[in-house]
Amino acid sequence: MALDAVGDLLEVVGRFLFRTLNEVLIEFLCKGTGYLICKPFKSNVDPDGFSVFSVGFLFWLCAVILGFHVYEFIQIDKCLDAGGSFDYSNNRCIE
Repeated sequence: MALDAVGDLLEVVGRFLFRTLNEVLIEFLCKGTGYLICKPFKSNVDPDGFSVFSVGFLFWLCAVILGFHVYEFIQIDKCLDAGGSFDYSNNRCIE
């Protein structure tokens, strides 16, 4: 009996977390951004369409990749500003 109650509670919490992540990640971030990008190019955009989702997903994928590259450039710049030299083959700052 107690295990059934714990199982039911875990099921409810799991459904809530999945639903929240689904709403935030897919609906808001991917579809919302994709809709905002597609809207200027096409007047009748389906907000729930696959093209809107794929454009939004590609936008966030490119944003994450660009963020990693910018972070790497900032680290190289910090090294050079500190008077060191950067070893590109080992990705290390030599001071």
